Amino acid sequence: MDYETFEDAFSYTSLGAIHFKHHPGNGEKIIFLHGIGGTTRAWKRLMTYMPDDLDIYLVDLLGHGESDAPEIDYMVSVQFQAFREFVSLQNNGDSYIFGHSYGAWVAAYYATQPYTCKGLILEDSAGLNEQFEDLLASGKANKERENILKDSLEHNNKEYVIRSMLYTNDEEDRLTSQMLSNIRRRTLLIWGADDQTVPIKYAMLFHSMIKGSELKIIQGAGHFPHYEQPEATRDAVLQFIGYKAKG
Repeated sequence: MDYETFEDAFSYTSLGAIHFKHHPGNGEKIIFLHGIGGTTRAWKRLMTYMPDDLDIYLVDLLGHGESDAPEIDYMVSVQFQAFREFVSLQNNGDSYIFGHSYGAWVAAYYATQPYTCKGLILEDSAGLNEQFEDLLASGKANKERENILKDSLEHNNKEYVIRSMLYTNDEEDRLTSQMLSNIRRRTLLIWGADDQTVPIKYAMLFHSMIKGSELKIIQGAGHFPHYEQPEATRDAVLQFIGYKAKG
C-alpha cells in the first residue's frame, strides 16, 4: 500500500471541512487518527506494510493538515464532534478506529459515547486523568506543554490551534475509569515499551479500566510504534481484526 496513491477528499461537518485520504479496498475498514500537531502523513511508513485489500481512511484532525482551522476552543469534545460527524457522513460506523496519542484520546472518547464502531485500537494514548494528575503533581505540566507547542510549531502547525489544544482542554474531557468502563467495543492497546511521553504504567491502567481489552507491548519502540516498529504494529493490528490474506 502506497501512501502517495491515496485519494484526497473532504467531509463537510458543522465545525468545518475535514480532509482525509482514502485507500479503497474490499477488506475491513480502518480509520486512522494522528496525534497532536500531526497530519495524515504520520501514517506514511506504516501504510507501506499494510495489505492492499484493506479499506483505509487517514484523517486530518480539525485544525491540522488540510482540514479547516476555525478560531474556536479545541477541546477533545470538539474534536470528537467533528469526528462523529465525519463517521456519519462517510457511513463508517462499521470501521475499526485506530488513534495515536491525542488521536487515541479522541478515539477513546468517541467509543465511550453511544456511537458505533467495529473495534478500537489505541496506540500510546494520551488523555488519562491519572496522567494529568501525575503531571500536575510533578510541577512539570507547563514545561511539557511548551515543549509540545515548540515541536508542533516547527512542523508548520497553527499556533492558536495547538495552544488551544494544550491549554483549554476541559477536565470533563479527560478519560476516567468510569468513562472507560462504558466502552463496549473490542479494544486493542498498542504501547511502545520505551515510551517516555506516556509511560507504560498508563497502558496498564487503560488495560484494567477497559473491560476485555487486549494489550500489545512493542519492544524497541517509544511513543511512535507505528513509525519505529511498523511491522510489529501491523502484525498486532492484523491479528486483532482477524485479517486473512486472500488467495
